[in-house]
Amino acid sequence: MDNTKKYLFIKYEGKNVYEIVDEMMVKYKSPLFAVKKLREILPALSLMEAKEIVTIRTSEHKSLEDYQKSLFDYLEELDKEKGNENE
Repeated sequence: MDNTKKYLFIKYEGKNVYEIVDEMMVKYKSPLFAVKKLREILPALSLMEAKEIVTIRTSEHKSLEDYQKSLFDYLEELDKEKGNENE
């Protein structure tokens, strides 16, 4: 699912949320700080929404769901590799 367009209507001081995240990443260099700061300036955003916005902007994923699925896929791959090492 592509949720990129879902957040484009949210603006702060004439910038959309993705432009805000870009600025925060330059300044703080951390997605966690970007999530925190995004919620500070846009308190109506839920934690999940802020995480999704930062994830969309800072990764190749287009939704938080896609990102979480990729983590499970990665863990499964690691599990397979670990199993092959033990044999």
